[in-house]
Amino acid sequence: MNRLPSKAAIAERAEIEAKELFFLTLYLFIVFSALLALKSAILEAQGVHWGYWGFAAIKALLVAKFILIGRALHIGEGLRTRPLIWQTLHKAIAFTIFVAILTVIEDAAIGMAIHGKTFAQSTADLGGGTLRQMIATEFSVFLVFIPLFAFGALSEVMEDKALVRTFFVERLKFEVVR
Repeated sequence: MNRLPSKAAIAERAEIEAKELFFLTLYLFIVFSALLALKSAILEAQGVHWGYWGFAAIKALLVAKFILIGRALHIGEGLRTRPLIWQTLHKAIAFTIFVAILTVIEDAAIGMAIHGKTFAQSTADLGGGTLRQMIATEFSVFLVFIPLFAFGALSEVMEDKALVRTFFVERLKFEVVR
């Protein structure tokens, strides 16, 4: 017999996901803001004033939600028995591709539904509009994902959230394996 989760279990799961969404969004907002500041400074040196700070917040929230969707779909969960570097890189690559695909879908849907554009018109400016800018953007996203997924992979192998406690609460001593 299938049992439905209790209201308390659903509320607990919602709270956990809300916290994950908040911290992912915060991390991504900080990184995207730094990248936006760099891009804005480079463009300003060329006489172009650009810097949509709301963009960093909206993009951070969207990418954080895409990551949570990817986790729910078990994207990049292979290599769990391999050294953490391989698991981290595998997950970072898988999520970079997954987020890129969802970003294309999102931009196309918004462009077609709201602005009446075609698919090609809606996605023309993705990643900056040129192939080089698109590659640079996706490589930047990949680099942003490495510490995120490294932290997650390390957290999985350390019991009782020891990694979070070590970073944010107390320093723990670990026995070195020789």
